[in-house]
Amino acid sequence: MSEDIGLAAFSEFSAGNPYLQLKQITEELLLAKNEERLKEAAIRLHALFSNVTGVTTDSQDTLLPSGKAISPKDAATCVLDHARTSKFLRGVYAALIEAQKRFPDETIEILYAGCGPFATLVTPLATQFSARDDQFTLLDIHCHSLQSVERIFQICELTDYVRDYVQADAASYVHHDRPHVILTETMQRSLEKEPQAAITLNLAPQLRQGGIFIPEQITVDACLFDPSKEFLPDEARRGRLSLGRILELAPEHSYANYLPVVVLDIPKDVDQSLGLMLRTTIRVFESIVLDEYETGITHPLILHDFSWNGCGTQLEFAYSIGSEPGFKYRWV
Repeated sequence: MSEDIGLAAFSEFSAGNPYLQLKQITEELLLAKNEERLKEAAIRLHALFSNVTGVTTDSQDTLLPSGKAISPKDAATCVLDHARTSKFLRGVYAALIEAQKRFPDETIEILYAGCGPFATLVTPLATQFSARDDQFTLLDIHCHSLQSVERIFQICELTDYVRDYVQADAASYVHHDRPHVILTETMQRSLEKEPQAAITLNLAPQLRQGGIFIPEQITVDACLFDPSKEFLPDEARRGRLSLGRILELAPEHSYANYLPVVVLDIPKDVDQSLGLMLRTTIRVFESIVLDEYETGITHPLILHDFSWNGCGTQLEFAYSIGSEPGFKYRWV
């Protein structure tokens, strides 16, 4: 009861003050356990930033050699995916605390690639750390997004946290020094269409030794599934048959502009009424994980063009990095 009274009093006090509103919303997203409270906090964060910037009018995507950079308007709506927003914020918060332990007495340099119009995964955290401890370099391909972010930091009186605003393609960008923390969240489910993989391959080698890359790991697994049972509430009855891992994207893996081809065995006498699905799991930082169906970027991808016609004994999966990122597969 006393906590609710305190929150109500703080809400009344913070009304009209963007910084105090942002601080209150941030603490909800970092600490709340109730899903409805997290959902409400995400809505309030989107409203606060939208009111400050007016960015919701810019709906122009940009096609890059590494994939699609979604428009500032669409990037802004990602905030409303409350599980995604809260878990990434919690992961980045934990990572910054860990970085301070690994690099004592140093100002932690954070490069946020693909920051979008709100820099959603660092702006709220400026209310939790000192500008002496953490400095942000905010990078995006869209000039409008950078202008929007700059306005948010000005309105919230947080400009001393920002080292630089950089307009560039994160998949080819070279930073002037080695950051302690690199953060990028530019993905859709199964890493299709957007350039998360290309950005990771470009930026991970630029990380300071002992530094932290967020997300720490993205895995994609293939499985056969029964379309008639997939959405049963009891997971054990869904009738899935795991085939294996087809991608593990982690900064410590050294790849040269491509990801390895993976060949998976298909069990003999398998039920050919089953479909093919790709499942995504994201480990943001340490124990903070986004599981399947928890957020839009971890919803399974059903491969509707999959066919048992001319099937072999194995399926080959290759991830394509280029203007249309995603998996290609074939029977072998």
